Amino acid sequence: MSKTSMKICWLHLIWTTKNRYPYFQEKRVIKQIYQIFKQICLKNDIYYKACFINPEHVHLLVDLPVNLTIQRMVQFLKGISSYTINQKSLFKTRFCWAKRYACFSVSRREKLKVVKYINNQREHHKKESFTEEWKRYASRIKVVESKNKQSP
Repeated sequence: MSKTSMKICWLHLIWTTKNRYPYFQEKRVIKQIYQIFKQICLKNDIYYKACFINPEHVHLLVDLPVNLTIQRMVQFLKGISSYTINQKSLFKTRFCWAKRYACFSVSRREKLKVVKYINNQREHHKKESFTEEWKRYASRIKVVESKNKQSP
């Protein structure tokens, strides 16, 4: 961490397995994935607040370090985790994350609400599938982008 810079930049990260394949079904494997993410965060000065591993996607709430870009941080999390998963042979086939990810900034005021949302993923996805939710997020972003384009 920089000794001259200060910041708080909470980010809610979401990404899926390649082709949204439901790799994460077994509790034993899920526990190992949590540990992999915790180690990556620890080694890269990423403050890890919350995580939930669904069968085909992951939610993380982290504080972006001063010395990393969002892209670089996600590259560490996805790249190192997939490498480690494959090195440990957690699955019979080669594991891979999808290329894309979502990143949402989280205000200090909303942080606990997001932690609750992340920790409540199991119940949440009984009401709305990940695919439905992803489409809803995408449509909101398109609306915001179109409004921004209309502004002078």
